[in-house]
Amino acid sequence: MLERLIRKSGPRRGVRMRTRRHLPVIGLTLYYGAVVLLGLLIIEFVPNGRQAIAAPIELGAVTDPFSPTATTPAPAPWGGPFGRLALTLFTVFGAVVLALPVAGIYMHTRRLRYDPSLVQTMIVLPIVVAGVVLVVKNSLALAFALAGIVAGVRFRQKLNEPKDAVYVLLSLGLGLAAAVHALDIALALSLAFNLVVLALWRYDPGAMYAVAGPMLAMGDTALLTERPSFAEARRFAAKEDLDTDGILVVYAPDPVKARRSIDVTLSAEAKDWRVTKATGLEGGMHRFEVLVRLAGSTDPVDILGELEERWAGQIAAAEYVPFRFRPDDEDEDDDDDDD
Repeated sequence: MLERLIRKSGPRRGVRMRTRRHLPVIGLTLYYGAVVLLGLLIIEFVPNGRQAIAAPIELGAVTDPFSPTATTPAPAPWGGPFGRLALTLFTVFGAVVLALPVAGIYMHTRRLRYDPSLVQTMIVLPIVVAGVVLVVKNSLALAFALAGIVAGVRFRQKLNEPKDAVYVLLSLGLGLAAAVHALDIALALSLAFNLVVLALWRYDPGAMYAVAGPMLAMGDTALLTERPSFAEARRFAAKEDLDTDGILVVYAPDPVKARRSIDVTLSAEAKDWRVTKATGLEGGMHRFEVLVRLAGSTDPVDILGELEERWAGQIAAAEYVPFRFRPDDEDEDDDDDDD
């Protein structure tokens, strides 16, 4: 809200702000700096703290009772009646602390299109993995039993994007590293992953020559099944003499109320816009498109965020698609002209 007020007051004061993809580098630096400082304090003042945080990978070697050369697992960092409990709690705490920034970066880079269930999975999964590894890492029999149990469990959850699977694998890695008392490796893994994801999200090198596709969405994304016709939108924009930056596809039960919401939102976020005629769909839903010319300092995220925060009752779903044409759009125009 403060940024939006500054934008509105900017032209009158000669100040112009441009919204760009913000990189939370300062926040990440402070967070990981605090984690490193806490780790150093534990190593310095807690007995056997180094062994609990940065133990050798050989710690806890698997014991095979059928092998004459079986090795004896190294003792736990903390002994006593509550030593194992304290080690488990510390391991779980370390896994969660290093998984939280990963979940935060996921939400930051996906903005309005992230999966809340996946966010919770990324936080809970390292806890489960760390606990399981603490149980089975010194027993070959338990390891085989766990493999049989996991083989009998099938997960039906479908990930929205292939990149989401990487977050799940990272959560597994953080849990494994915490369970073998290699939190230093987990820290480096978490930090490196977040920095690379932020760099890819900021510069988006893979989309340099990509065709037009879904950019941002809000509401019930299951309704967003029909893509806008770029050829028709180009004709409509030429007829209205509108220099269009993108197309806002809107689904609403009441198109009149939805258009009022769009007008209120775009009056503060866009230079100009045109609304096409609404089309009736099954279930009482209506669909229409809005050709938008953005203001110089406007990010489409702000438009969709405003629609989601203030007008979710009138708008069931909305998607912003950049106004870029594909080669087949030219062919479609040629075919229409021949007809």
